[in-house]
Amino acid sequence: MVRTFRPFTAVLAVALAFAACQSASTPEPGVDVVATVGGTALRTIEPGLVFGANFGAWVGHDKLGTATRDLVKALRPSTGRFPGGNISNNYCWVTQKVSGNDHLVWEDWSWGTNVDQYLAFLKDIGAVPMFSLNPFDHTIDGQPHSAASEAAALAQLFVAEGFAGACYEVGNENDGSWNPMLSIDEYTDRFVLLVRAVKAVDPTARSMGPVVSSYNMAWITGFLDRLAALGETGLLDWISYHHYGGWISNSNANTIDLDDPQDLGEELTAVRNALAARGLGRVKIAVNELNAAIWDTGCARDQFTIKQGLWLADALGVSMGSASFPNAADAANVWIHLHPGTDPHSLLDSEADPPRPTRNYWPVALAAQTLSGPDPSLAVEALMVSFDTESSALTGYAVRKADGSLGVMLVNKTGQSLTVAVDLPAAPRSVAGRRLGLEEYNLGSGPVAVTVSITDRRAAVTLPATSIAGLDVR
Repeated sequence: MVRTFRPFTAVLAVALAFAACQSASTPEPGVDVVATVGGTALRTIEPGLVFGANFGAWVGHDKLGTATRDLVKALRPSTGRFPGGNISNNYCWVTQKVSGNDHLVWEDWSWGTNVDQYLAFLKDIGAVPMFSLNPFDHTIDGQPHSAASEAAALAQLFVAEGFAGACYEVGNENDGSWNPMLSIDEYTDRFVLLVRAVKAVDPTARSMGPVVSSYNMAWITGFLDRLAALGETGLLDWISYHHYGGWISNSNANTIDLDDPQDLGEELTAVRNALAARGLGRVKIAVNELNAAIWDTGCARDQFTIKQGLWLADALGVSMGSASFPNAADAANVWIHLHPGTDPHSLLDSEADPPRPTRNYWPVALAAQTLSGPDPSLAVEALMVSFDTESSALTGYAVRKADGSLGVMLVNKTGQSLTVAVDLPAAPRSVAGRRLGLEEYNLGSGPVAVTVSITDRRAAVTLPATSIAGLDVR
């Protein structure tokens, strides 16, 4: 649903009137908004899981060279998902063949990336596997293939390659009519079969289900309840689902909804409550595909626009944790990293030689580098950030990194420049800032330095209209 956006001037007037009554956060002349970063941790999280990567088996392995490695590493993932999207239910990793939904004709995909090449690339970037298992038994060239046996063999390979404890999804978008269909009960039974096979090989393996295409609570709760009926909830480590901000088509007038990342936060809260109500508070949550929208063929509305960049940064911030959603996602992967540059979801244009960043690469990179340390597997503490304005105008996220420094990200969703004063937990020695606004986004050249003034515990920065800023506080 598209919300009615209140003019920012009205929002700001109300916010500043409220702030004037507060002793802790008093705007000074020339300051439009005050943000306060708390010193108490909301939670501890591995940031590289939130900034994890999505890879596709359809990308030629020759595209996984040094240039791609360095660009992906700059996005700071600690995990990489494969074989990618809807082919997962039709992919035989043993033969490197892919079928249609009927699993009758199997095409040779040896031109793409195979599992060995995928693992080699993960080693290059310092990430661990997240694999979407094919839940279906299948027959290729008259030879039967057992899904459980192939899952076990994959786990054996991962362990042999030093990847014990890898993540294993069962299927992809199993609620979608565009994929081979199973009922909730049928899917859950296959989940149990495959996860048992994997964990028999690697007891530290992490399982993920039901991998639904959206916030589909009927499927999520049905899956949980079927597991409980089977006495198998102990097999589940993660709930996995996807979130796309909307459907944009020539048949409608939809645009990117900049309030949608907050809807994602509400979804995550609801899923976590459903887990807690079933005594499954230990189970984590992964949003393994996310982006601002799904675009219908022939519709380019809001593709590769600064609005998409703002949505991506804001959704990743929500996933890390915020004042409104303190215990958000445990993993969240943008869909997708390498893909042709004409696809609005791509972060890297896989058709370029070598692959090069698309416009949407940079807001993800700025978010990852602001809210993660150089080693994305090292935990950070998510900190509370409070504002004297509404999330429809400005959002912000902060972390304390392993070296004690802070990262603060601000997202200005409005059509006007804002000077934001950031009250910090302690007086900093230095604050360096970078920003990505409309100009930088359209150039596709990455963030630029922005001036930050410091007075005692307060850092002030001016954000252009529709822009993102990242602060490195030391």
